[in-house]
Amino acid sequence: MERPPTHGWRRLPTLVGILLICAASTSSNRSCGLGSSNNSGDGGNDPTFVATLELQDANGDVTNSFERNGTVTMILTVRNRRDTTETIDFTDSRTRDFVVVRANTESVVWQLSKETAAPSPTPTTLTFGPNESQTFTTTWDQTESDSGDQARVGTYEARGVLVFDGFDDHPLRASQLGSELEQFTIN
Repeated sequence: MERPPTHGWRRLPTLVGILLICAASTSSNRSCGLGSSNNSGDGGNDPTFVATLELQDANGDVTNSFERNGTVTMILTVRNRRDTTETIDFTDSRTRDFVVVRANTESVVWQLSKETAAPSPTPTTLTFGPNESQTFTTTWDQTESDSGDQARVGTYEARGVLVFDGFDDHPLRASQLGSELEQFTIN
């Protein structure tokens, strides 16, 4: 005997409930049911990750003042704020980047990814244990990426990031996967 056509409607409230839970989970940068994070970088009100940047001189001293022709070491620390393991997926082997801009502008002076070999096309995943921090370091020799000239005396800002969606087009866009801008001077 055939069932009446309204029989399937009894499952609708359950299906709608599951969809709402998945939608809420996805909007907070978590994949539905998988407990992993994407790399959109949209932190929302309760970000999964927090990123900080520390600048050091050639002696390893934390500072915001550097001698011209010296080196600027940038140390990016990214911490998983959750009590669960979280992952970040990348489209290729490039997981992090660093950028230096002239202070109070979006004028990029130097970017690590412009100085290094092109990433391999292999997708990459970073895994953070509960409350785990990971550190990424690079050193800038104060050479400008585009011209190859020595950076001028002046005020700059640096940022370190785990590469988030849209970073290449907007490297200063706010993201839980990127540090705040750290201002420093070259004397």
